[in-house]
Amino acid sequence: MKILIVTTRVPYPPHKGDKLKIYNIVKHLARNNTVKVLCLSGSRSEEKYLDGVRALGADIEAVPHSLLKSAIGALIGVFTRRPIQVSLYRSGRLGRRLAEIASAFDPDVIYFHFIRSAQYIEYVSSVKPVKVLDFTDAVSLYLSRFVETERNPVSRWLIKMERDRIAAYERIAEKYDASFICSTLDRDYLLGKGIRADFHILPNGVDTELFKGTRRTPDKRRVIFTGNMPYFPNEDAVLYFVSTIFPRVLREVPDAKLFVVGRRPTRKVRSLASENIIVTGFVDNIVTEYLKSAVAIAPTRFGAGTLNKVIEPIVLGVPVVATSIAVRGLPSAAQRFVHVADSPDDFGNGLVEILKQESLEGGLSENGLESVRHSLSWERIVADFEEDLRKIVDGSASHNRQDNRL
Repeated sequence: MKILIVTTRVPYPPHKGDKLKIYNIVKHLARNNTVKVLCLSGSRSEEKYLDGVRALGADIEAVPHSLLKSAIGALIGVFTRRPIQVSLYRSGRLGRRLAEIASAFDPDVIYFHFIRSAQYIEYVSSVKPVKVLDFTDAVSLYLSRFVETERNPVSRWLIKMERDRIAAYERIAEKYDASFICSTLDRDYLLGKGIRADFHILPNGVDTELFKGTRRTPDKRRVIFTGNMPYFPNEDAVLYFVSTIFPRVLREVPDAKLFVVGRRPTRKVRSLASENIIVTGFVDNIVTEYLKSAVAIAPTRFGAGTLNKVIEPIVLGVPVVATSIAVRGLPSAAQRFVHVADSPDDFGNGLVEILKQESLEGGLSENGLESVRHSLSWERIVADFEEDLRKIVDGSASHNRQDNRL
């Protein structure tokens, strides 16, 4: 197939959740298909990353979209009904280039990555390729949970406004031949809103190639939390854990140490640093950090989708303690490797139980784990995604042939 991918960020380097996903989708689709990527770049410095995508066997073109243009777009967007995060990535130049490429490249599929890219369907609505939208997760669901935890009245009002705009905007799925979402929970939520769209499941995955030949040498008192820290659900999870759960753990295991690992820790997160809390910031090799840890945690209180901080340690055989929100969307076969707890006491008790184990391998036998690794691998997930795309393309072609006979 010839696949044109539209995304609002350069999908390299794959350091963050949304970039990790699109990077791996490009990587695996390019093995059997002709793939071209059209994206926005925030600065000239990002142009050096385009070769990282070309190395995967895909063509890529970036349209400049500066921070100033984003800010102007957001300001204009305030006076429209568009969500602010959609307005931030609105570019007439990208839209016009998309129309030109769609005509010259003649793709079988145009794949729009994330809800911010959905707006660009207006530039290709009349062309023949199948058009699919990848929501990744139900953003309005995430924002609804965000509102529940926010106490600042001004912030709460702004989040509600964005949530309501997103909730209305998600109906854009009805303009697409098919839409993809990361979990049945998110799909059912969107369908429950009355959105009439053909939803398919495209979960998050793990690049299992990075984990081959790894061996655990854990510190029995080491707890790890990973995530991109400016993403508010991550900051909230760390602050909540440190203030509410970690004191309970330290009463039972005084020498326990929490390692907070992730890009750009916020001021609030950096202020947590102490003898028992180490804030590392960005690390070159997240795999090594997991392997040194006794247990990974995901005390997530709101969000949507399937979290990398849960599936990555599972693939490495590292025990996980997580809230039920953090594991929603996780395949049932993988959920048995997670201790799920929502109350501070239950979460702390589950963590203490793992930290006090004589052997950290006992709860994570290799029996069945290998099949879970396979089911969570990007190779398997993108293979299923590719098959879905083929069926959608074939179905569209069959429908067009029938129309032509009428």
